Amino acid sequence: MSDEAITHPTIQTLLERMDALSAEMRAGFAGIERAGERGATRLDRIESEVKKTGSEFYELRADCQDLRGQLRELIAELK
Repeated sequence: MSDEAITHPTIQTLLERMDALSAEMRAGFAGIERAGERGATRLDRIESEVKKTGSEFYELRADCQDLRGQLRELIAELK
């Protein structure tokens, strides 16, 4: 009986520590998940800006080509 009296508090203590560790790990994983979601949101915003910038670049390029064509016509008329 003396072994049982000594062992029971030790097992109880271990179980309490395991529960506490489990709770800490769940909280830690939740924090990591939130950080991952924020990172994904940021990447989505960056991707959107890159697409927008690329689209604006192609519009500008088309405008420059039109302007170059108009200048060539104007130069040809002046000759």
